Amino acid sequence: MAEAVVRLLQVSDMHLQDTPETEMKGVNPEQRFLQVMRHVKEQNADILLLTGDLSHHSSSAYQRLSDQLQQLPFPSYWIPGNHDLTGEMYQFADLGYGQKVIEQDNWRILLLDSTAEPDGKGGGSLSDPELLFLATELEETSPDQHVLIVLHHHPVSVESIWQDQIMLGNADQFWSIVDGYDQVRAVMFGHVHQSWQLQRGDVALFSVPATTAQFKACTDNAEIETDPELAGPAFATYELFDDGSVVYQVTRL
Repeated sequence: MAEAVVRLLQVSDMHLQDTPETEMKGVNPEQRFLQVMRHVKEQNADILLLTGDLSHHSSSAYQRLSDQLQQLPFPSYWIPGNHDLTGEMYQFADLGYGQKVIEQDNWRILLLDSTAEPDGKGGGSLSDPELLFLATELEETSPDQHVLIVLHHHPVSVESIWQDQIMLGNADQFWSIVDGYDQVRAVMFGHVHQSWQLQRGDVALFSVPATTAQFKACTDNAEIETDPELAGPAFATYELFDDGSVVYQVTRL
C-alpha cells in the first residue's frame, strides 16, 4: 500500500472544567485529557484536529489547553462544540488554532462551526454564512483535490434516539451542498463520545470517542459507558492517501 500523504490526529470532547480538579460524570476530564496528550505527543503526525466541546462552559480552560498544544511538534486546529465559549476561543486566534482551511499535499481540510441556532439541549446548526463558506470553498476546490470536512455535530444518524435529536440541525442543507462535489471524500465529527465509521454514498464518516466520559452507543437515553474496553479516554489517527482513501484507527487508553 502506498504511503499516506497526510497523517492526522483527532481529539474531541474534552469538556475541560474551570479547575483541573473538577470532576464530571464520574471522571476527571483534565486527567484523562492529559493522559491522551502524553500519547499524542509521541505520534508521528502532521496535524492535530480538536473537534469541539473543548471546555465545558469554562473560560479558563482554553489557556490550559493552549499550553498543552504549544508543546506539540506539529500544528493544532480547533472548532467549537455546543459547550464551548466561542468568544474565548477567538482570543487565541493569533496562535492559529481557528484556521478554517488547511491545504496539505492534494488534500483540503475545511473546518466548520456547527454551533449556530443552539436548541438548549446540545443540538446546533451551520449558519447561513457557514453554509456559504462551505459552498464557496468546495466550488474553488480543483477536481484533482480531495476534501475532508470537519464539524462537531454529526450530520447522519448514529442510531441513538437521544443523540439523533441533537445532531446537526440542518443536515439536509449540508448534504445538498456536499452532494454536488465529488471531491468530498470524508467527514469527521465529534459530539457523540463514540467511535463510528460510516458511509453515505461515496463519503466516509468518522468520529472519535471523547477524552472524558463515553456514552453507550445505540441507546434511547443517555447512558455512561461502563465497559472497561470502551470507557477509557481515546484519540484517533487518520491516514489520508493520494487516491482519496482514508484509513482510520482509534487508540483507547
